[in-house]
Amino acid sequence: MKYKLNFARDVDTDEPDVYILNLPNGFKFAHDAWAIEHVRAYDTIQEMKQDIKDFVVPCNCKDCVK
Repeated sequence: MKYKLNFARDVDTDEPDVYILNLPNGFKFAHDAWAIEHVRAYDTIQEMKQDIKDFVVPCNCKDCVK
């Protein structure tokens, strides 16, 4: 399963020049093998898209499985 960005659903843009990506259930960021992260903030959309490409992986933590 591969994550596809849905900007309207997954990105919070309430603050100027800050993009907060809230991954839906079933996905996490793989920056750290021991941490389970589902939310990250970015300065640019380009940075966010590159991070999605490089670090978003399927997640089966207890919060995602319910």
